[in-house]
Amino acid sequence: MDRYIDNGETQVYGPQFSANLRRMFTDAGPVRTFMLWCAEQLDAQTAVMGDAAHAGRAATSTHSASAQEKLPAVQEARGELKTFSLHLAAKKSDRHEDWSGDLELFLPGGISAVGRGARALHVALGVARDALHGDAAVPERAKWLKRLDAQRDALAPLIGQNEDAGHATRAALSEQSGEKRSWLRTYRGVALVLEGVLMMLGRDAEYTAAVPHLTAPGGRKKTDGVPNAPARPSQQPAPA
Repeated sequence: MDRYIDNGETQVYGPQFSANLRRMFTDAGPVRTFMLWCAEQLDAQTAVMGDAAHAGRAATSTHSASAQEKLPAVQEARGELKTFSLHLAAKKSDRHEDWSGDLELFLPGGISAVGRGARALHVALGVARDALHGDAAVPERAKWLKRLDAQRDALAPLIGQNEDAGHATRAALSEQSGEKRSWLRTYRGVALVLEGVLMMLGRDAEYTAAVPHLTAPGGRKKTDGVPNAPARPSQQPAPA
């Protein structure tokens, strides 16, 4: 992709992308049927990738996520993320609040889907923060932007301190290469399909916001050895 997607991010971007597809195509018909099929293919590959990642992590003994989760900063960050999800759920269910956002965009899969280590929490907080930044209607938005940023800042040193452990983990996960390539092919393929469908429907302006890695910080950065993601519709050459 244009931005390197690490193993943990596949478990964030995969569910978020498939949730976007289900949200965007609700009218009965062949288009919805096809896009739901695409979402199911992505979900299946994400599950395979998740299983492979879990097996790889289990084989790595160096400062594991299970040890990290006991650190006060990690516990506080997880608690803050859970509190934020409860805040959103409460505001959405409150008939006096004028907010009807999609909770799945802020925390795909819920708090239980977030890994235990500092990096996984850091990524999840970033996803929640980006979704919050893009939805000005969220109640108490400014306060929560500051709180999520504070938690990300607190976790950042832990990620840096454990860089060597991260290298060891990535080495242990090298056996995932086949699963990772399959996930990337599916993710990129679904993105290409979505771009074409939206173009045909005259909804191409929705494309960038629907593909998770395109809205992530540094989402347009090139990485050698990883296939390029489809360009935004405005970047495609005009028909001859």
